[in-house]
Amino acid sequence: MKKYAMRVKDLKEALSEFSDDTEVFIANSVNICGNISPLCEAREDVYGFFGTSVPCIILGSEVNTEFDEED
Repeated sequence: MKKYAMRVKDLKEALSEFSDDTEVFIANSVNICGNISPLCEAREDVYGFFGTSVPCIILGSEVNTEFDEED
C-alpha cells in the first residue's frame, strides 16, 4: 500500500457500507514532526462494553498505520 493523505472522496467510499449509527474512533498517536498527520486508514473493528462487542470504525493516521514497502 502506498502512503498518501486520504481525500474526502476516499473517506466517503471507505465508510459507505456502514450504518450511520456506527461509532467512529481515532487511533491516538504522537507525531514528533508536528501536530497533525495525514489520515490513511478507516477500518472496521469492535470494542468491548460490559461484555458486549460493539462494532465501530477506527480511523488511523500515517503515524500509526503499517504499510508494505514498495521498491
